[in-house]
Amino acid sequence: MLYFLHGDTSPLQIKYEELVEKIKNEFPKIPEIFFDASQKEEEQFFQIVSTNSMFSPKELIILKRAEEIKNLESFFKSLKLFSLAQKEIIIVYEEFLNDYGKIKNEVPKKAMKAIEEIAKVICFRKENEKKAGIFFVQKELNISEYEAEKFIEIVGNDFFKIKNEAEKVKNFLDGELFNLTKVMPILSINKEYNHKQLIEEFLYQKKVTPLLEFLQNEKEYMGFLYIISEELILNLKIALLAKEDIITKNTSYKKFNDSIFENVKKYFKRDNGYFHPYQIFLKFKNIGDFQVEFLEEKLQKILEIEFNIKSGMIDDEIAVETFIINFFQNKKD
Repeated sequence: MLYFLHGDTSPLQIKYEELVEKIKNEFPKIPEIFFDASQKEEEQFFQIVSTNSMFSPKELIILKRAEEIKNLESFFKSLKLFSLAQKEIIIVYEEFLNDYGKIKNEVPKKAMKAIEEIAKVICFRKENEKKAGIFFVQKELNISEYEAEKFIEIVGNDFFKIKNEAEKVKNFLDGELFNLTKVMPILSINKEYNHKQLIEEFLYQKKVTPLLEFLQNEKEYMGFLYIISEELILNLKIALLAKEDIITKNTSYKKFNDSIFENVKKYFKRDNGYFHPYQIFLKFKNIGDFQVEFLEEKLQKILEIEFNIKSGMIDDEIAVETFIINFFQNKKD
């Protein structure tokens, strides 16, 4: 079987490792042979592919960096001439994105047509990455989708780090059931998660100093505006649902998940899908802490601050720290 795998870097690696694992499970002890087109190893690749014997064992042949092949269409037309029955072949083509997220080296249409004639084409890009990461963690640690999402939120979205952290947790637990609280001390927590936790402590416990210290050290002032905006928007949507008596502070997760979420999930859409219902439910305990008008006022203020910073009218440090210090002034409890 011939596979042509293409996509952008990190997501591509996820799918590549899944495919290799699938082949190894299907053909235990299959020998692997690697080639690299960036090292001009296409000729050696063809030599191995062209060697066939009914007595030869099945082989897994991997050609990486196929984006370096100068004439991809001609390459696959040549490959079509060989019998590939005794081979499992993976050809990996990495796509690179520009600053606007557009592919700079898309597979040429004529080449893709030639590829589709002889190979199973698998495309895996950024939009697939988070779902794949969640599935990987679920499978590796035998945990729920929500727990996997939380795990990735804590360690970050980089697949190699996710893989390393999951392996570390497996070794630490040594067969015991997963417990996030138990494994937290051994996880390498990413900066964004730490930032988010400090913002939540600021909003719900009024802890100002740790947040200010973090921002002064990390200079993540624009990041603060993004994260707190998302948190306030989520609270605003929940507050509006509570105002309509659709949910209350005492609504159970079972009731919310079984009979409410499906009707309101359109309000909780984000770039990579929807918020998990449990993530939303965890905010119910904060219902009543912030009035709708207060949340709207703060969101409007954030827009003004962002505009003033980007226009060069005010320093980001001064604008954000003043916003934090004055946040709870005139708040009606």
